[in-house]
Amino acid sequence: MTNKHILLTLVLFTLSFFVSKSQTSLTSNLEKHVYTLASDSLQGRAAGTIHAQKAANYIINEWTDSDTDIHPDTTFMYSFGENDKYQNIVKIITGNDEKLKNEYIVIGAHYDHLGVKKGEIYNGADDNASGVATLIELGKALKKNQSNLKRSVMLVAFDAEEIGLVGSKHFINHTSATDMDIKLMFSIDMVGWYKASGAVNYAGTGTIKNGKELLKNPNLIPAGLNVSVKNFERSIFTATDTQPFAIKGVPTLAVTTGTKSPYHKPEDDAHLIDYEGMTLITEHLINLIGHIANDTEFNASGKIAKKHRENQLFTFGITGNLGTNYHHYTAGATDGKTASSSGIGLMSQVNFGRFAIRPEVYYEILNAKHPNGDISTNNLTVPISLVMQNMEGGAGVDVFLGGYYSYRFNGKQNGEKIDFVNTFNRNETGLTFGFGFQVKPFKIGFTSRQALTNFTQSPNSDNAHIRNRANYFTVSYVF
Repeated sequence: MTNKHILLTLVLFTLSFFVSKSQTSLTSNLEKHVYTLASDSLQGRAAGTIHAQKAANYIINEWTDSDTDIHPDTTFMYSFGENDKYQNIVKIITGNDEKLKNEYIVIGAHYDHLGVKKGEIYNGADDNASGVATLIELGKALKKNQSNLKRSVMLVAFDAEEIGLVGSKHFINHTSATDMDIKLMFSIDMVGWYKASGAVNYAGTGTIKNGKELLKNPNLIPAGLNVSVKNFERSIFTATDTQPFAIKGVPTLAVTTGTKSPYHKPEDDAHLIDYEGMTLITEHLINLIGHIANDTEFNASGKIAKKHRENQLFTFGITGNLGTNYHHYTAGATDGKTASSSGIGLMSQVNFGRFAIRPEVYYEILNAKHPNGDISTNNLTVPISLVMQNMEGGAGVDVFLGGYYSYRFNGKQNGEKIDFVNTFNRNETGLTFGFGFQVKPFKIGFTSRQALTNFTQSPNSDNAHIRNRANYFTVSYVF
């Protein structure tokens, strides 16, 4: 072996040693943070408790100790909620470009968890001590590299996520964040089970221009890390702190290794976390955020996930109705007995914030008990309703009231065709009202239809006409 080869070997060995030592240090730090935050002594970090306050103090101490005097920045805690019982912790790393330093990349992770239930501690190692540990180390690494950053970076440890994204909602709605130019928001939520998941997933690449190419850039991905990307967050059953930002039109990336861990269970403990995988994920985030902070061409795509759309002007869907109908007698006799009825149709809605107009069209089969034999009619029904709604992030409730027109194109009584010339009326009008609960793309609710016109052309011996009363359980899929 020549002297040149010996020298090259020594250089490569030395570089390998320092890289390995750096990774070992990062891994040890991540492990220390998770074991501390997910320890029994913190009793599950339930929002609003002294134990969550201890977790908050730990985070702020880690960031404060890492600061230097070269770039004096701000690390602070602010309280909110009833009696100021919740705390968000913020660390701002100011960029150096005269123009771009006024643009921000926000990186968030919630530090609260479920606390103690029935005597069992829910330590929340993966959910979300893993995300907070990553956030802490990102703050330290980006601080050290601050002189090379053009854009500013804001790291936020959110409180009260588990009780409804309260911390992130407060941050974006009640702080100076509303006046900031936020270019991108990351939510790091459950990143501790990389080996079991086989990849770290970034959901939201469709919200930024060339998002997939950026996240898959091999120059930013550390060796051994598998990165999976999704254009948008799609799950209707889960939400993370991206949601309040996305509703405001901010591009977002949800970072996670998924739900393989025993999250929201007492078994979610620190010894189960994959710290080597967390190290690779943290390194990727350091590279990625540093790149975005300096990319003068970085920008939003203008697209947003369906689950985050709050103010769509037009919405459409398919609705199924299943319930009962009975004959209401306008005088004298007791109302008739109920019979099963159903319908399927299309719904549309024109939204004006809290209010909306909802035109619909249905094919319905109305059945009812009758003294002269059971009646069944096939109807085309067109309701139009005024809706009052409270929607946020694709979830919410509504109540509605309106009118409907129904045309009976055929029907039978005791197996014989109904006489629509002399006995029964084909046309019906009435009131429709009800309520619904929605978590996009599904909505469930209750609908009632009360006829105001008579089904019978002539009254019976009690001088009573009959009118239909239909009550439905409704299920809708909203596009």
